[in-house]
Amino acid sequence: MKLFALALLVISMQDIAFKEKEHFEVKLDYQFKIRPVQERVWAASEKSRSTESLLPYLVVNINMLQFSEGEVRVRIINNKSTSQGSKKIYEGMAIPVVVGFTDDAKDRVTAHEYQVIFLDEKKSPLSRIVIFIEDDGTFYVNGEKRGRL
Repeated sequence: MKLFALALLVISMQDIAFKEKEHFEVKLDYQFKIRPVQERVWAASEKSRSTESLLPYLVVNINMLQFSEGEVRVRIINNKSTSQGSKKIYEGMAIPVVVGFTDDAKDRVTAHEYQVIFLDEKKSPLSRIVIFIEDDGTFYVNGEKRGRL
């Protein structure tokens, strides 16, 4: 039932307006991590994913400068219909969007599009921020090019 509700939410996203860019700022938090052993075994057929070297890992932090009237919660979902959770919002909060290993997002092994959805008290969507990573690493926020990974 939860999956069905999440699928309906994703389909209805097309009508939701983008959050004004003056209301938030996006900061990329690059880290370098070793892929966990379980993931290396899972992707052992691909040499690039079976290495024990440090790989680029990305967390996108969305710092909220201002909320619109009625927004009380935020939910993050990706193009694989997986939710990164839902939480109450407060002024000055930072919303972390965990992208993971950048090569996986570019190769479409993991999610490459994330929607940060702002909800009212009835959990109806009011606005959204869309983060999209193309297969060449071009990084977009609400359709605006922001750089390359």
